[in-house]
Amino acid sequence: MITAVAVPIAAVVGVVWAATRDLSRYQARLTEQVRKVTGRELAARVPLTVRLGSEPAMVAEGVTLSNASWGSRPDLARVRRLTLFLDPFSLFLGEVKIGKILLEGADILVERNEVGDANLEMLPPPDGSGPHPGDNRSLRLRTTAAFPWISTVEIRDSVLTVSEGGGRPPVVIEIPKATLKAPAPNQTLQVDGRFGVAQGVPMELTGSAGSFNGWMAGLPGNIDLQGGFGGGRISLKGSINAKGTSLQINSEGPDVSVFGPYVRLPVPSGGPYVMNTKASTQRNGFKVEVQTLKVGNSEAAGEALFRIDRKGTPTIVVNADISRLDASELKAAPAVAAPPSQAPVQPPRLIPTMPFVANWLGRSALSVTVRLGEVVGLGSKMQNASVTLVSGETRFTFRAAATIGGGSAGVDLVYDPAGRLGQTTLTATANRVSIGELSTLLGLDLGLRDGMADVDLRLRGSGRTTRDALNSASGSIDVAMGKGFWPHSQLANWPPETQRLAGGTDAGVPFNCMAGRFEVSSGVANLRRLVVDTPRGVLIGGGYFHLRTEGWEFIVAPEARDGQNAALATPMRIKGGAGKQTASALDPNLSKLLVGGGTIPSLVAQVAQAGRPAGANACAVLAPRIEALRPGLRAQLPVPTSDVRQRASRPAAQTPGPQRSQQR
Repeated sequence: MITAVAVPIAAVVGVVWAATRDLSRYQARLTEQVRKVTGRELAARVPLTVRLGSEPAMVAEGVTLSNASWGSRPDLARVRRLTLFLDPFSLFLGEVKIGKILLEGADILVERNEVGDANLEMLPPPDGSGPHPGDNRSLRLRTTAAFPWISTVEIRDSVLTVSEGGGRPPVVIEIPKATLKAPAPNQTLQVDGRFGVAQGVPMELTGSAGSFNGWMAGLPGNIDLQGGFGGGRISLKGSINAKGTSLQINSEGPDVSVFGPYVRLPVPSGGPYVMNTKASTQRNGFKVEVQTLKVGNSEAAGEALFRIDRKGTPTIVVNADISRLDASELKAAPAVAAPPSQAPVQPPRLIPTMPFVANWLGRSALSVTVRLGEVVGLGSKMQNASVTLVSGETRFTFRAAATIGGGSAGVDLVYDPAGRLGQTTLTATANRVSIGELSTLLGLDLGLRDGMADVDLRLRGSGRTTRDALNSASGSIDVAMGKGFWPHSQLANWPPETQRLAGGTDAGVPFNCMAGRFEVSSGVANLRRLVVDTPRGVLIGGGYFHLRTEGWEFIVAPEARDGQNAALATPMRIKGGAGKQTASALDPNLSKLLVGGGTIPSLVAQVAQAGRPAGANACAVLAPRIEALRPGLRAQLPVPTSDVRQRASRPAAQTPGPQRSQQR
């Protein structure tokens, strides 16, 4: 009974004794010990104070540990509050000993310099031999100075930043809550905590993760962690040692998009998913293998190799095989809510403004090859698709091809940043492909959802953004479509007479075929000849579409198939643009300007004759002959006014891009 009463009283007396001591000398001893062990300076904005309670502790605020002399910032670690929990038994003996440490609001930076040295490599100052960590756990000054080992470390609301240099972006790990335990710095480190990245779902991990000495040396050792992640499970097993890295990552859950913030890619939302991945080091690089990835009914596998070539250029090679992709199960990556802006809302544009980032050309080499066996969920079935992306020393090349339904499509984009503005060349072809499928793949709403199309596009322009490149583009675009349906919303502002002649209903306007050719010059796509065949008449015309301002104007001259609708066949003018209301008006005098003297050939008869061969597109056959049938058409086609063309073609102020010689 005497012992049971005396021990608590002695502990309280020890706490009171420690609280009445001058802790500045303990703080000075701790600072000196840290300096002798690491060669770094430990400082605190608020000196040590004693906090009495069920767990007596010493508290310091604004604690900093100096960084290496070559570091990017003065401090390796900044801690908002540091709490050192005292061992009651050591207090009974009149000694201040730390049993646990709590770090709150820590900001730790781990980085490497150009030669590969890490700022975690700490050596004693030259004027001292330096003690060995782990000799004892006491802060009492002894004959041989030693840094005390603390077996339990708790972390709250902290951030760990790992910067490997070499132009690679830093990795920022958020630690809302974690506990690290180890009996000695060379013993297994037990981990239990939450870890995540900015705007990402945190991982709840428990298990062993190497040793403290291993992490300080950059070789943690054996890792065996498992826990919850995004409503599912994740496990990390393997080792990181002198022989290399071999880490197996297995995960499963309801939504694969949780990996987006971790891999820094817009991963679409879909699931449930199962993923088996392996990361390993090879003789000349680092390799990541996706052994199995199943998302819903989709299956994929692939690998990525990161290495440095003989010239010192970082090289990335990615190969992926997607045996089946169900696009209907995948949704766009969750968008991050943007803060409210007071700026006026701009009208949506058909072609977004995207910069051509070329500063990585010459500094790194990238090769991506993706093969898709089957893609479903887009309407028509896509098979045997391939996507290739190659970034060399001086240019960027993107190629894609696929079989879509009963047709095929391909695109070839080459960007060369040489010169002041660079050069972009785009070539695309499509053969008997649904115009709706093309709209979905390109992310454009062209209004036409039905009809098989043949497209031949060849453009070349200069500029550092898509808008600048299109504003100076030159080339041609040929489009021919078979039988389809035009939504009524696209024709709502047409004159009522023209809508009745086209046979429109509340659902829309059917057409038998459609064909046209755009001649592109200085960013203006001039539609020289347009032919549209509908059940009640044939329409011809042309006009322009300004690729930069996205404004357009056309004329349409119809011809009725029978005398009953002849009174409705009146030419019209129609104009509009992005964010503008479509306006139209009849122009009866236009008919006299489209034909010459003599007999006027019938467009209806010409369409019927052109469509006689089996499988022929009557509109595509007739389009090259429009200028002969209506010789005055080209002279009446609307064109942008000179002031609009000059203002739109004037390049925006921009910083000249890197020359080819500067990127090596």
